[in-house]
Amino acid sequence: MSENVQIKSADFTILTVREVAEYLRMSEAKVYRLANERHLPAIRIGKSWRFRKDLLDEWLSQCTESSLKADGEEPQVGMKLVNMAEKGG
Repeated sequence: MSENVQIKSADFTILTVREVAEYLRMSEAKVYRLANERHLPAIRIGKSWRFRKDLLDEWLSQCTESSLKADGEEPQVGMKLVNMAEKGG
C-alpha cells in the first residue's frame, strides 16, 4: 500500500546585498556589517550574502514591535533572528 505524500515547495524571493540595501534604504556597507554581525537574517553562499525577503519582512515587524514597547530596554532583535534562523524559520 502506497501513500501519496505532498510536499509544498516554498516560493521564496531571494535578494542580494544591493537589493536589500535599496529595500531597507541603507548603505550596502551597513547591510554587510549587519549580516556579518548576524543581525540580519542571511545566508552566505561562497563569498556572497543572500537574503530571504520574507525573513527580512519578519525582522522589520519584530523591530517595529520592539520599538513600540515602553519597557525602556534595548530590543534584542539580533538574538531573536539568530534563534529564528537556527530553528529554520
